Amino acid sequence: MAENMKETPETIEEKEVSQALEETPEAEAPAEEIVDTADSDSSAVEPDDNSEDTDEEQDDALESFLSREQESKKPAPKKVKPLIIIIIAAVVVAGLVLALILINGNRKYEDEGHDPAEITLSVGENGEHEASVGIDENGNILQNGEGTLLTYVPADIKEIDVENTNGSFTVKSSTPEGEATVYTIVGFEDYDLQSGVADEIANNCAELNFLEVASASGDLKDFGLDEPRATVTAKYNDDTYAVIRVGNDAAGELGVYIAFGSSDAVYLVSSDVAKPFLYSVNDLIDLAITDTNEDSETADFTTLTISGTHYDEPITLEPNTDEAIDAAYLVTAPKKMVANATESYDIAGNVRGLQAENVVCVNPSEKQLESYGLNEPYATVEASYPDTDITLHTSAPDDNGLVFIYNPDKNVVYSIQLAAVCWAKTSLEALTPETITQIKIEAVSKIEFEAGDASYTFDVSSTTETSTDESGSEQEITTVSASYDGKELTESNFRAFFQNLNGIKNQGAAESTGGEVMEFTVSYSTGRDPDTVKITKSDNTKYAVELNGEAVGSASKSYIDQLIESASTLASGETVTSI
Repeated sequence: MAENMKETPETIEEKEVSQALEETPEAEAPAEEIVDTADSDSSAVEPDDNSEDTDEEQDDALESFLSREQESKKPAPKKVKPLIIIIIAAVVVAGLVLALILINGNRKYEDEGHDPAEITLSVGENGEHEASVGIDENGNILQNGEGTLLTYVPADIKEIDVENTNGSFTVKSSTPEGEATVYTIVGFEDYDLQSGVADEIANNCAELNFLEVASASGDLKDFGLDEPRATVTAKYNDDTYAVIRVGNDAAGELGVYIAFGSSDAVYLVSSDVAKPFLYSVNDLIDLAITDTNEDSETADFTTLTISGTHYDEPITLEPNTDEAIDAAYLVTAPKKMVANATESYDIAGNVRGLQAENVVCVNPSEKQLESYGLNEPYATVEASYPDTDITLHTSAPDDNGLVFIYNPDKNVVYSIQLAAVCWAKTSLEALTPETITQIKIEAVSKIEFEAGDASYTFDVSSTTETSTDESGSEQEITTVSASYDGKELTESNFRAFFQNLNGIKNQGAAESTGGEVMEFTVSYSTGRDPDTVKITKSDNTKYAVELNGEAVGSASKSYIDQLIESASTLASGETVTSI
């Protein structure tokens, strides 16, 4: 069947190429294609210098083949280039595979970590834990890497003596059966400790891990261990002990150098391991300046007084118990007024449950209090609660807004941001309410209003009923009835007028120039004495305001003029709009 196949131009060409190659067995490809191959792959094999055929013979054979008469047919397609592309692609793929193998190998190496250091742990005759590093006859470390110098649990610790550049202290440890380990500081047993801080010290005295051996027997001075920053002695329930010395930080924030036992070997540990050994007593004391009280019945003060060098005279706040006034707190000294809602709430919330940024001094002396500016406090708050009394003193704030704060009951000096204790920076001006009056509409029985020749008396009464909605929730609904000159007024009109009357904004101090503009008196159904507000002329934009004969600030001239107009509108039975 193959004999009867008709030869195509392609098969003819292939035969000619085959014949040419038979005549020149050493010629791998036409000259042009050899050049292409060399360009595509710089690693192409050079011709063998010992070949029997000379370059000249190869050239003659190629010339003979190329000079043959080519009938009307296309040049033979170059077969080598696609092959070269395939080879290059294969090389690239192989490279990628090799790279992935190396990456995975590195990951596996990182996951498994280095080989552990070769060290020998022991306990001396005196009970001290020791460690020796394996070295060869030349003093070189046999095998370096990570390791562990101590293998206890915190419950095995009896006490820890810490001596560092911040002072010295002893941490006592006890573990009641079935309970967590409890820590106390000798001499500071009455002070609460921060949660978890003593545990940091104990955990690293129980299990002490290092990253590598920095030196088997080098000069301790090179690592800051000739004069350690800290020396920690941990004593265990098995009557053994361990001594840990802390030296310098390693370059590049790689960790910290330590020495263990009496050996001159130096180990590199993580910064987290060494950091607790550098704590002071202050770092262990609880940051709670005052305790939190979650009991709503005793959480609010009964009276609160603010004094100090920052204040000309003490300011006293008390909770509001008057049902006719819509306010949480009242200022009762040095003058009486409703307290600004935002400022008074902040003051009330800045006494109980205070948290410091840092503990500065425990059990301070008089000289230390003076050094912190607390012998003559910048501000003092004295708050009485149903369950306790609290007194706090602060220094003047520094340029960063930080103050020292002293709680005499805990006998601790702390640092805290001034913004967290707003009673140390308040004032009568800050406590002045936003509006002249804060009257509850349901407590009003009568409003007498005068402006120029106009005079109006509005009789008012309210009823409150409890209703239940579809979901079963109860809510109180107050209905207000008002009349003028015996004529019933629309409730919505009266509410709009009352909102305007009760919404006079206090725009600060202003001196009265005389000449009454407007006056109104509110009487109450609760038994509260009537309140009288008088508006007098001041300057071109404001009117001066008095409340019960005492100057309390000023009001916008434009607002008061509109208020007078709304009173007239209400009396005439027309629609009153909100100002």
